[in-house]
Amino acid sequence: MQEENDILERLKHPEREPERRKMTRNLFIRNVLNSVFILMALVAMVGLLIVKQQPYLMWCYWLGLFAVIVKMAEVALRLPGMKK
Repeated sequence: MQEENDILERLKHPEREPERRKMTRNLFIRNVLNSVFILMALVAMVGLLIVKQQPYLMWCYWLGLFAVIVKMAEVALRLPGMKK
């Protein structure tokens, strides 16, 4: 039902269409950040499973921490106030 209302709202206000298309850039950035997060988290987890030496183990922890920071940046882009 919500999708129908959205389509009807878009037909009623075609002047808002360019504004709606601007959000695709935000979606692209979110997708890139999410992909970077997934790759970094995967490398960190595999590294933790494979590496047993202390110096390299810390690199895995730092990489995992940085992956979480990247994810937090991606989540911050979802906030409504950040789009303006």
